[in-house]
Amino acid sequence: MAAPLWLVAFMVTFVTGGLTGVLLAVPPVDFVLHNSAFLVAHFHHVIIGGVVFGVLAGITYWFPKAFGFTLDERLGQASFWCWLIGFYLAFMPLYQLGLMGMTRRLQHVADPSWQPLLLVAEAGAIVIFCGILCQIAQLYVSIRTRERRLDLTGDPWNGRTLEWSTSSPPPAYNFAVLPRVETIDAFWHMKRIGRPPVAPAYEAIEMPRNSPAGFITAFFATVMGFSLIWHIWWLAVLNFLAAATMVLIAGWSIEREHEITAAEVAQMERAG
Repeated sequence: MAAPLWLVAFMVTFVTGGLTGVLLAVPPVDFVLHNSAFLVAHFHHVIIGGVVFGVLAGITYWFPKAFGFTLDERLGQASFWCWLIGFYLAFMPLYQLGLMGMTRRLQHVADPSWQPLLLVAEAGAIVIFCGILCQIAQLYVSIRTRERRLDLTGDPWNGRTLEWSTSSPPPAYNFAVLPRVETIDAFWHMKRIGRPPVAPAYEAIEMPRNSPAGFITAFFATVMGFSLIWHIWWLAVLNFLAAATMVLIAGWSIEREHEITAAEVAQMERAG
């Protein structure tokens, strides 16, 4: 499974990137390395290692629960190794280049001795690009072959926590009956003792209605923020009024919930 690979890469890369950040916190070191390629390497070490790798681990792990089918494992692992190898090829040379005096945003390469390391970094960027292509191919292949990748159990990873006791994708209400939790990792405990996670006694469930109010309000607020930055006062006022109107409309709405009957719940549970 590719998710643990992304997770380990995230932890290792984020820690090592954080260590270079501690180094930059030393004033004499920061004075020497400020605005250098060393800073670029540190920034990407933390952002890619600490954000991108973690996000990709989460996407790989939660994809079957969200969409109901698993991703292609072969292409997923190919993407991981391209990303990992390409990342270290692309950014580790920048630490050395920063120590050698190379600054950011160069107009030209002033020192010929930098060229070999820059070529290594370029090769790393190409390998990362191959990893991105593998991810695109993974998504394409997975969607095309989703019929044989369906997650029929809701528990493709033999999980320990209760979210894996629901169908994939989960119903709107999550649990038809609240599960009985007696220990840490309740679903794992239920599987070990052989007890089903929920009792088959269903009741009607009140659910909030879907509403576009949040999206619409956010849109007007975003345009208002853009307008304020660029001093487009009429557009800022217009979008403020539009956002406020949307908030008032949503706030005064009284039809906010709908009921899923017990029969509908039972039908969905049997189908899941």
